[in-house]
Amino acid sequence: MARKTKTQKANFFVKFWNGDLSLAMSYWGVGIGLGVAIGFSIGILMGVLNMSEDAMWGFVIPFQIYTVVGIWRSADKHKGSKFWAVIAKIAVVLGIVTNLASMLVGA
Repeated sequence: MARKTKTQKANFFVKFWNGDLSLAMSYWGVGIGLGVAIGFSIGILMGVLNMSEDAMWGFVIPFQIYTVVGIWRSADKHKGSKFWAVIAKIAVVLGIVTNLASMLVGA
């Protein structure tokens, strides 16, 4: 696989994964905005294909890993107030705990 040179620009999703987007764009744009769109799409797909709720986790878990890594890295690189970086990390951890509880309880 060819390595990217410094003159090549990474796409939006690679920048997010590396934490190179702003914390606001990472949290609100990708984590919330794209998360709602993906969740809505998964809901429609599950309904159309008549899939069980358990199958949903096969779509949700990879997206959540992607968003957690991107938001966490963005918070680490955040140059503004550390308050927002800490709040973003707390929100990410709460999201993980909530999803794990939902997955284990089946709610």
